[in-house]
Amino acid sequence: MNKKINILTVVFTVFLILARPVWAKIYIDISSPFMEKIPIALSQPELSNNTFENRQAAKKLTSILKSDLIFHGFFSVFDSPYQAGDEKIDYRVDTSMDRKDSSLSVVLKLVDLSTNSMLVGRRYLGTINDLRKMAHRFSNEIVKAITGRPGISLSRILFVSRQGSGSEVYSADFDGMNIRQETRQRSIVMSPRYSPDGRWITFTSFISGRPCLYLKDTKSGRIRKLSSYKGLNMSPAWAPSGDRLAVTLSRGGSPDIYLIDLNGRVLKRLTKGPGINCSPSFSPDGRRLVFVSDRNGSPQLFILELGSGKIKRLTFTGSYNTDPQWSPTGEKITYVSRIGGRFQIFTISPDGGDPTQLTFEANNENPSWSPDGRQILFSSTRTRGKKSLFVMFANGQNQRLLIDYGQSDYFPFWGPNNFK
Repeated sequence: MNKKINILTVVFTVFLILARPVWAKIYIDISSPFMEKIPIALSQPELSNNTFENRQAAKKLTSILKSDLIFHGFFSVFDSPYQAGDEKIDYRVDTSMDRKDSSLSVVLKLVDLSTNSMLVGRRYLGTINDLRKMAHRFSNEIVKAITGRPGISLSRILFVSRQGSGSEVYSADFDGMNIRQETRQRSIVMSPRYSPDGRWITFTSFISGRPCLYLKDTKSGRIRKLSSYKGLNMSPAWAPSGDRLAVTLSRGGSPDIYLIDLNGRVLKRLTKGPGINCSPSFSPDGRRLVFVSDRNGSPQLFILELGSGKIKRLTFTGSYNTDPQWSPTGEKITYVSRIGGRFQIFTISPDGGDPTQLTFEANNENPSWSPDGRQILFSSTRTRGKKSLFVMFANGQNQRLLIDYGQSDYFPFWGPNNFK
């Protein structure tokens, strides 16, 4: 048996057929301040060999699973059904673990206690080192079984961290753990972005002395230059199709937005002045593009209809609006606005209207949506005045520190929910 997690076997075992799966999909509005969390209990794991090492492994698995579920914001998680006291538990997670030498077999089941029916069950094969990914996978199954939509525990994030005089691109699990260095440019790097399938990372680097775009293959680790036209090559944004990007180039003089393929070939010029046009972000259906332009004197958000080429202004409040990111659901656009000399994060409908301010303290920048559109990752100076990464729900609630890694951590981007 190959125990590598990247080919970790996930199977429905025969005995799970005894409990007929039932899908209990519930609509949950996480943006509502009155949302009641779903009580769920984690049963004590059943161990085939009750040794100290196995108990520690089981404890680690359930601890990660609990943290994952709490992170999603839907659940009140109890370490056992008895811990809940008089509160009615809706769901229970049963765990059994079998360990032989370095091999590990873990069976996880989600049970709906109202019907005593199993909603989902999985068996994972691997090693002790695979416990984190096992927990991430099953927490994703739990969220999907209960809400009907996948969670975010199989996603990863990108960010830039400054170490000494240079900065590099790093990646981490959605919960800020398992940090890996992705580049070794020893230069200034900016705006890393995962492709929609997670295969590629594009970023801006000054390693050649001027800003050029680079592309990293996450499978091979190979990095190649993507765009090095004269002038600026910046602010990449992947199209939902994953085969092209909108980027900011100044090849024609003033910065404008162009569409390029994965070989850096310009397919189309999307804007042509006036002023500076930059920071594009695609709508989920790929038909529209939100971007920043100072054509009216100060940076504001505009929306481009890619089919017709029509452009309309989106923001009318705030004298400096920038860094827009379209939500995966298409319902909101988050962006940064300068208020009272500080940068704060807002959301606005793509149809316009009044924006909603989400942050109020320190400087907050670089907002990026979670793949389910329920949370926003951002950088903030609220920790000792240095930039660190924070996360909040889409309504601005529950703002909490996620990563405090280097001398400064910024330019975060939340990747897709498919890193298995």
